[in-house]
Amino acid sequence: MEQKFEIATKTNKVVPIIIAVLGALYGFSPVDAIPDVIPVAGWGDDLVVVGGSLLGLAQAFVADTNAFLAKFLGLLKWALWLFGGIIILLISLLGVTLYSLFT
Repeated sequence: MEQKFEIATKTNKVVPIIIAVLGALYGFSPVDAIPDVIPVAGWGDDLVVVGGSLLGLAQAFVADTNAFLAKFLGLLKWALWLFGGIIILLISLLGVTLYSLFT
């Protein structure tokens, strides 16, 4: 007779918690990659980092109960990081171009 043992796989939540805490600290920190003095880009990098880290945390906590929602949150997290990063880079490039034109 063959016995089957099912091992419940639980996702590790320590790393997403650490990333979410570091993302929140980045959001509150006055030291940024793009200073908050620059209106859109300065706030945008905070939104991308904090939002992406919190979506990763939500994905880790939902992964054990709802695989579809976890996959959707992961897709949303990567879309936020990708599109937010592209938009912030374009705004920064525009700012550097304008600065070099007027100096």
